[in-house]
Amino acid sequence: MHPDEGFHEHAGTVMIVAWGQFLDHDFTLTATAEDPVSKNEPEECCRRPPHLKNPYCMEIDIPNDDYYYHKYGQRCQDFVRGFPAVRPGCRLGSRTPFNRLTGVIDANTVYGTTEKFARHLRAGYGGLLRMNPAFAEYGLKDLLPLKLDIPDEGCIRTNRSQYCFEAGEIRVNEQLVLTCMHTLMAREHNRLAHALSQINPHWDDETLFQEARRIVIAEIQHITYNEFLPILLGKEVMDKFGLLLQKEGYWDGYDPEVNPNIIDAFSAAAFRFGHTLLPTSVERWSKAHKFIASKRLSDLIRRPYDLYRAGVLDEYFMGLMNQVAQAMDDSVTQEVTNNLFKKPGKHFGLDLVSFNMQRGRDFGIPGYMEFRKFCGLPEANTFEALFGAMSNSTISRYTTIYEHPSDVDLWSGGVSERPLPGSMIGPTFGCIIATQFSYARRGDRFWYELPNQPSSFTPDQLQEIRKIKLSRVICDNTDLIDTIQVYPMVLADHEINPRVPCKSGILPSIDLTKWADFGQGTHHNFHTNFESFDPLILKKKK
Repeated sequence: MHPDEGFHEHAGTVMIVAWGQFLDHDFTLTATAEDPVSKNEPEECCRRPPHLKNPYCMEIDIPNDDYYYHKYGQRCQDFVRGFPAVRPGCRLGSRTPFNRLTGVIDANTVYGTTEKFARHLRAGYGGLLRMNPAFAEYGLKDLLPLKLDIPDEGCIRTNRSQYCFEAGEIRVNEQLVLTCMHTLMAREHNRLAHALSQINPHWDDETLFQEARRIVIAEIQHITYNEFLPILLGKEVMDKFGLLLQKEGYWDGYDPEVNPNIIDAFSAAAFRFGHTLLPTSVERWSKAHKFIASKRLSDLIRRPYDLYRAGVLDEYFMGLMNQVAQAMDDSVTQEVTNNLFKKPGKHFGLDLVSFNMQRGRDFGIPGYMEFRKFCGLPEANTFEALFGAMSNSTISRYTTIYEHPSDVDLWSGGVSERPLPGSMIGPTFGCIIATQFSYARRGDRFWYELPNQPSSFTPDQLQEIRKIKLSRVICDNTDLIDTIQVYPMVLADHEINPRVPCKSGILPSIDLTKWADFGQGTHHNFHTNFESFDPLILKKKK
């Protein structure tokens, strides 16, 4: 159903995929059984007799005539069911999946989900996170710290001296591009903590850490709703579901009745739309926006070691902003349908599309047609009734596999839909994703735009946060990049998305002097102390 046809998205860059996965790991992680040693999913489903299998095994049979796997004699693919969770109010009923993360956007990708783990990630002074100054001798910025405690967890190591990275979220090493995003936001935290310590020398480690953390969370929320969702959903869907951000003042839309937890159809199907955008290879580009080299995606999965080469992280970021993403359609690269998590020396890996379908069935998610009805779209009782909603070739392939349109699995039908105008995705996934992001904003008591909460920003601080752009964060936390398009998730374009110098005023920085805390009435003229810190003040003086 989902062959590798390789159509390209017209304007979206691979940065959409990078941000989308980084964001996904902020609020969805299905709890599954773990191998006691490596902490990865147990791989003994297929090759074990029934009495020795993990009870959560729900392996996927591979037919004899599979065009790829039959060459290697593969008849079975390991799959582990998600753990069942307690239902709301502890009531009995159908099985609900267990999400190990918080359903709100709170940067647990950077800080983890528990106080204990956050302490483990912290340096213990200056509000900083622990980092690895691997390239200090070259004057380059830090990498994430080494993952020393369970080095094989989520990681493919070819020898004992290789180490992956540690961050707030366990899947940081899942593929190199995701590791780049983690590194970026950890550096941004430390940049903010350092700057705040210059402005407020009397602040202790805890205050600096929590304030920098609060700003980083706000930045991630703002970039998600201001840059990512408008490209993904389009303005009309954003408006219809109340996702448009305010330009000024507070937003008073918090609703204590809204549950911000993750809808199972979102985590098991709709937010996996990004799997069809995945490129076959990941490119590195120079700071002059010229192609350098590429690596197959399957060679970067669980192997982020390229980042230990000085300057390479910046080249991957340049690649993310210059490489076109695949189109949002029913075509998926073989890098993840044949080679996912492929081990060194092996010819095959796993199939992500089968995983998506099996996860939907594991969760007992209703089919594609039920969600069309739920979203107010016309129901189709025959395959012919789907004409117009998806391409004719897709519908004819469905007729060979499914008896009835109501049998079509949600993920498969959702990615096959024709995108809405101005949107990357079709109406069904658009509706599920927009619903989820509406809950994530209205149900979050710490949402960055809210007034009257202990966590609220002052009106001045909020205006500063509204200036943030992903391009500014990349400029501030990389070493070589000096020109960048204003919106990195879209290809550069002279008119609508021009490349600008990082040092130009077009990408404003947050003015952190709005966080100056003078204690009890000791208003210094601090402008003189911070001329080196904020170039904007210098300009005003001149």
